[in-house]
Amino acid sequence: MSRPRTALAAALLVLSCGAAFAQKAQPVAKYRAVAASLNLGKASQIDIVIERWSTDQERQQLLTTLQEFGRDKLIAELMKIRPRCGYMRLPNTRGYDLFYARDNLLPDGTHHVVLATNRSVGVSEAATATRSLEYQLTLIELHLDKEGEGEGKLVPAGKITWDNAKKTIEIENWGALPVDLKGVKSVKP
Repeated sequence: MSRPRTALAAALLVLSCGAAFAQKAQPVAKYRAVAASLNLGKASQIDIVIERWSTDQERQQLLTTLQEFGRDKLIAELMKIRPRCGYMRLPNTRGYDLFYARDNLLPDGTHHVVLATNRSVGVSEAATATRSLEYQLTLIELHLDKEGEGEGKLVPAGKITWDNAKKTIEIENWGALPVDLKGVKSVKP
């Protein structure tokens, strides 16, 4: 009697796992590029997979949090967003979750894609409370033509603020040797 029950339990387990995989959302966008860091003198392939785009409500919540409470609360609010928007991955790595992803279609048919996540902070960095703790945001910006090809940049450690006078978001080190994303291509998900 135990064999039929074991077989039935195994079949149910396989079916439930299959259903879980079938329910997993397919990516809505995927990009591949060469990430070239002039600062480190290294280059590597990077894959960016978008599972969903951030909602207008999520965007407004993050913007309001930045304006009213500053960058520390912004990072905490960013980390609360679920489900994640996707991930970015270098070869032979687990990857990093993306918590913000927006595809802005411009009037000329090109795309301006903005992605954000938190920056991993090491134990020794947190223990010594270095100035680098102010740079806890990783930002990616892609500029793609109508065919889904283009370039971008990645700032692995950005310090974000809100400029009340200009009414704009400012990234302190946006131009300071970011990681260039060359040969960005939209890949069929």
